[in-house]
Amino acid sequence: MLKSRSNTERREPVKIAICDDSNEFANQLKDRLESICAKQDWAMEATVYSSPDALLSADLSHVQVLFMDIDMPERNGIDTARIIREHNKELILVFVTAFIEYAREGYHVDAYRYLLKQKLDSELLPTMEDIREKLRASSETIVIEQKSETSVVQVKHIIYLEGTAYRKVLFHMDNGHIIEAAGKLSDYEQRLEGKGFLRLQRSFIANMAQISKISSYLVILKDGTSLKASESYYRQVQAAFLQWKGQHL
Repeated sequence: MLKSRSNTERREPVKIAICDDSNEFANQLKDRLESICAKQDWAMEATVYSSPDALLSADLSHVQVLFMDIDMPERNGIDTARIIREHNKELILVFVTAFIEYAREGYHVDAYRYLLKQKLDSELLPTMEDIREKLRASSETIVIEQKSETSVVQVKHIIYLEGTAYRKVLFHMDNGHIIEAAGKLSDYEQRLEGKGFLRLQRSFIANMAQISKISSYLVILKDGTSLKASESYYRQVQAAFLQWKGQHL
């Protein structure tokens, strides 16, 4: 049986890296982040890097969030981010810059947000709130009952659920595996409520983070799978996905 976490269990801090060629600004940003987290009772650990080369030579495997300048002399932030993305696809990347015109380039490296240095006082707290929510969502799990055991899987790795006859549910995972679970699709729909999943029709529930587009009653997933949405509430499916997408851009 799974045991719930104790309330006294040590909280895992958010691991943050800061990279800016200005040591003064980088340390000021670290101080601001520490102040915000202390006031909100959030645990965090931050490390400052004074150049892209120093950042790239460090072990970033445990870093969850990177605040980085774009305009740096040795190697700019966009090029640095491209190298980091080769090894860390899930890193939350926040560009902190004085020049908003760089923003368009950041889409190529999946930047989470852009903060103008002159607006940090008003933008840093809501950014950290959003980051914490994103990290919380990415670590959520669900218990799946199988024939002779129970499994715990991370919600973010589920592409979609498929209901079958004989009270079986197939979990299609992003590693290509399919987990056969006991129970009804409606049972798992309840467990996944509020976790970014959308009921498409009687037989399918999709992870909205895995949806590429919805068109002509078809839901196209990022892996190329096409699922048919119910004609009876197709508009509700579209509306729910657009609302979710607007909240998670």
